[in-house]
Amino acid sequence: MKYVDPDATEDWENTAGTKLKSASGWSVGGNGTDEYGFSALPGGLRWSGSFYDVGNGGGWWSATEADATRASYRGMYYGHGYVDSAWHNKTIMFSLRCVRDFAAPQ
Repeated sequence: MKYVDPDATEDWENTAGTKLKSASGWSVGGNGTDEYGFSALPGGLRWSGSFYDVGNGGGWWSATEADATRASYRGMYYGHGYVDSAWHNKTIMFSLRCVRDFAAPQ
């Protein structure tokens, strides 16, 4: 989050969520400015066979693992401007964002 909000000292103080969220598609009062073209949408999550927070929040897995059962994620919620960072069990289904490295050989 330091790239998007270099002045934030704590995760919950950053404004990165507002800057990364899509300008439409979130619950009332939750849209962002999409300053970086990330266009984050609130896909919610799936856990234990059910979907939660679709339209209200979204979570994205990072490539960082804590151990064999947990990994790092980043999350955004409609009522907050920050991006959350935490470790979650890998059985929770968050979204993925694939990024192509155009410098890599094809």
